[in-house]
Amino acid sequence: MSGDWVWDQVDIIGRDPETYGSTFIPIILGSDKTTVSVAMGNHEYYPMYMSIGNVRNSVRRAHGDALVLIAFLATPKSGEHASDPMFQKFRRQLFHTSISTIFTSLKLAMTKPEVVRFGDGFYRHMIYSLGPYIADYEEQALLTCIVRCWCPRCLAHRSNLDADALCRCKEFTEALFEERTLAEIWDEYGIVGDIVPFTNDFPRADIHKLISPDLLHQLIKGVFKDHLVDWVEKYLRITHSKQEAERIMDDIDCRIAAIASFSGLRRFLQGRGFKQWTGDDSKALMKVYIAAIEGHVPCDIVRTFRTFLEFCYIARRNVITESVLEELNDALQWFYHYREFFKTVEVATTFSLPRQHSMKHYVELIWQFGAPNGLCSSMTENKHIRAVKKPYRWSNKYKALGQMILTNQRLDKLAASRADFTAHGMMNGTCLSAALDVCARLSSTNEHNTGGVSREDGDEDKAELPRSASIVGDNDLAEANDGPTSLSAHLELA
Repeated sequence: MSGDWVWDQVDIIGRDPETYGSTFIPIILGSDKTTVSVAMGNHEYYPMYMSIGNVRNSVRRAHGDALVLIAFLATPKSGEHASDPMFQKFRRQLFHTSISTIFTSLKLAMTKPEVVRFGDGFYRHMIYSLGPYIADYEEQALLTCIVRCWCPRCLAHRSNLDADALCRCKEFTEALFEERTLAEIWDEYGIVGDIVPFTNDFPRADIHKLISPDLLHQLIKGVFKDHLVDWVEKYLRITHSKQEAERIMDDIDCRIAAIASFSGLRRFLQGRGFKQWTGDDSKALMKVYIAAIEGHVPCDIVRTFRTFLEFCYIARRNVITESVLEELNDALQWFYHYREFFKTVEVATTFSLPRQHSMKHYVELIWQFGAPNGLCSSMTENKHIRAVKKPYRWSNKYKALGQMILTNQRLDKLAASRADFTAHGMMNGTCLSAALDVCARLSSTNEHNTGGVSREDGDEDKAELPRSASIVGDNDLAEANDGPTSLSAHLELA
């Protein structure tokens, strides 16, 4: 993490003589519900993951252990009280209280440095702080205690999200509580005032400033798949008869299915006919969709897709400079210009959509947190497979949570053991290569003891094995052992 947010935190830490010079460890959090079985009762789990900001984005995105499972959050359900406001408040507050309890053990280390041994062998003073939180929009609304369809970062009214507005902050929210009623701040500012966010329990933490950009749910699955692609289909059905619209949609599917095999391109043999779209499906469709709709829709729609894809691909870069940020902002302004066509033809009645509005904050968020691809929810989605879905399949499905936790603990211990063995050189080579190496050393020792003098048949003296390579101990000499030696056994096995 190389953004301004980290430097601001370091400046705050440096003002305190007790924390001056400490190594700053930002804690990156992420959580997302996932379904493991629909046919057997629609089992859902709510895993929570953690990483640190001191590793590179490429390391965090890799399918390794830079992102770890730390908890399963509670998901209370009630068919009778599901619509009860008190039960809904209980669920929201339980979410925040659970996260606050999980990180209680780190609270002291957020104000007083503790000495920790780093991977390079050196000891350093470390001080922790809550960092960016990876979440989709529904969870962002839950985290920031706002009403749906409002922005979790700014005070823009939900009826006109693209209007210029001030950023949300903890101090402003607390000031509203003193001057307005809960009903007023709900209607005018979209704030759920009777919920206490978990960040209030920790120093230097403001949840509104910690919401990270989400390329997967905001841009790829949100703006592209759920908005633009659906708007194209709606436009075709408005401007053409039902039969003609179906013919055009079939032709678009044929174009998508006819994509030539090429590196980096995916072939959709059934067109867009998926029951459930994944993030990878949407990413692959983005590469070929403009060519598929060209000629069937007006040029302004094609330009809308082109400017959006330019924005999306720029935001997905590993390295973003100031000049690249200017290109990103230019692409956003052109996207705003061309998307007006959908409102002109009455396909879209409003652009006050939270996921499209989030594009407005990307330049600011990149300044704060760096490249967004290191804070994307695709990392938590991929982690679901190893941390939740596979352990659930390996369980007996009865009270599976305890078995899943035990499986994750064992996997973590195996990964730690492998790293330790690799560091000690124990993972280099195989049993055969180790046995051959021992044989070579024994042969070299034998030649050294004989001085290179050849012996006649029947008059060979057996070379004494070195003490470190002795197979039979002194106490075992009295016992008969007709079986193969350990070395011979390894050779036979190999």
